Amino acid sequence: MLSRLSLPIRMRRLQEAGLTLVELMIALAVGLLVVLVAGTLLQQARTAYQEMDDAGRVEETGRVALDHLQQVLRQAGHLPVESLPEGAPPALLAGLRGLDDSRQADALDPAAGRFGSSTGDGVNRSDLLMLGFFGAPRGSHAQLSHCSGAPAPVKPLEEAARHWVIYFIAPGTGDEPELRCRYQGKNGAWTSDAIARGVEAMQLRYAIDSDDDGRPDRWLDASSMPADAWNRVVLVRIALLVRGLQRRPAPQDSEARAYDLFLPARRSDPAWRVIESGQEQRRRAVFQGTVMLRNLVIAELRQ
Repeated sequence: MLSRLSLPIRMRRLQEAGLTLVELMIALAVGLLVVLVAGTLLQQARTAYQEMDDAGRVEETGRVALDHLQQVLRQAGHLPVESLPEGAPPALLAGLRGLDDSRQADALDPAAGRFGSSTGDGVNRSDLLMLGFFGAPRGSHAQLSHCSGAPAPVKPLEEAARHWVIYFIAPGTGDEPELRCRYQGKNGAWTSDAIARGVEAMQLRYAIDSDDDGRPDRWLDASSMPADAWNRVVLVRIALLVRGLQRRPAPQDSEARAYDLFLPARRSDPAWRVIESGQEQRRRAVFQGTVMLRNLVIAELRQ
């Protein structure tokens, strides 16, 4: 085997020669380009993941909030059939009340007859919903619970002893709007829990049966509801506007996006519309549902 000293001088020089400055700059440029492309692809993948996660969050929040409201609406006016006295059941007020454009749940106490009135300070003109019901005795097929999920205890069939829950939209942590529920705990003190974060508007409409034929005659807002019509409500329509967490800068010269929760029945009626404000955009979606009330008040007992 030939030693290194026995190689020709030209070959030894080729083995000892390194990269030239031009070759080194080209290698650095290619390396930086690869890093830049990899970083761009990583950022695009991260953005796509955040968009998908935000879309899934909006969809899940809307469905959970809507399903929850539909479930508790079916509890409205519940009477424990197993505990009813013989003869006619006690005459009670309607287990459903509502307020337009209000979030002042702290000032209300339906069990004491304080149903309040519209205040005009609802988040995005959101409505407020009050639901009253009696708990089911042990062994009953009925499943009734408060906002916290705890079962509603059985109480005497008296108006002042009825369970009430109040749903409204209010700012939460970081001024993020959320669907909240106010209810009475075990000690009788009122407390409030968050149900769904990111719900920034809630609108409600009520269909009443004026002639006791079991069919809805007209749809009304809470402010248009006669005092004696709450026990004639047979259907409740819900509309929720849910927004995501990801903030995106709004394109220049772009128009503000509008979201219709309810379309007006007539041209003269107001359109329940929320217009996106500020210089940023978020993913938003409207969720709607209609609930038929289970526990309708018997006509002879209506007050």
